[in-house]
Amino acid sequence: MKRHHLNNLKAAKGKKICGSSAGWLIMVDKTSQIISLIKPFNTAQIIQLNVSFFTKTKQPFHVYKAILSSDSELDPFNFSVLAISGEKRQLAYYNARSQTWTLLHAAGSCYDDMISHNGKFYAADEYGKICLIDYSNLSVRVVFDRWFFGGKKVYLVSIDEQLFVIFRYLKENPYFGYETYKFQVFMLNLEEQKYSMIGKFPEFAIFLGQNHSTWLPADATKGVIGDSIYFTDDHHSNGLEHTVIDGHDMGLYDMEYNRVVPLQCCNRDHLHHVCSRPIWFVR
Repeated sequence: MKRHHLNNLKAAKGKKICGSSAGWLIMVDKTSQIISLIKPFNTAQIIQLNVSFFTKTKQPFHVYKAILSSDSELDPFNFSVLAISGEKRQLAYYNARSQTWTLLHAAGSCYDDMISHNGKFYAADEYGKICLIDYSNLSVRVVFDRWFFGGKKVYLVSIDEQLFVIFRYLKENPYFGYETYKFQVFMLNLEEQKYSMIGKFPEFAIFLGQNHSTWLPADATKGVIGDSIYFTDDHHSNGLEHTVIDGHDMGLYDMEYNRVVPLQCCNRDHLHHVCSRPIWFVR
């Protein structure tokens, strides 16, 4: 596990991150609002997405998070993007072949996370409702009804073809406004509409934030501690720009002892000097 600085990446100049997925950084130009897919370790590979759909609207342009269906390097005309966008945090779908965006009105609003799982997109709103988006016909279907919980954020992660939902809990912090203090992990059975709480997973670690939620095996990944959730700050207190106030909340959550441990690779003082909030990137 290594730390890299976007300040050293020429292709990232003037852009802010809205996701990392399938080996790509997804970034938005702060001036032109063009969305770009960038291979950070091979800057010759840059794909720009048509954003005319967004720029024609009168609402403030903002992409909270975006993910890819697959690695666009394998086939630049056979991938899609799902994004959480706009003030209402609605789902928007991009088709690379037609170079068009479609706003998925049927899915509703207030979305927190999305994932590509078994050839389909899944998205979770802030109440825990989970929708399936079939990108062959853009149909939207609720596969798990909402539940009410005391958390602040909802995440989806696919582990060995099994879907998990994770709740993140925040509390007030007198200096920074908020901080994460707990996570809960549930394994979903979509067919039976059931879920079971997972108390430990020593074989792997989960990585959450503005990245495509993912996991890594602890025994095969140097520096990764099993039974842990590595998290970065993806809270949007002001909705648009990155500040120290809404970029500080990161750490390692120890599932065994139910505690948050600071990350050695990054600290709050360092955040004063970064151009974009930290994000996990898996090659």
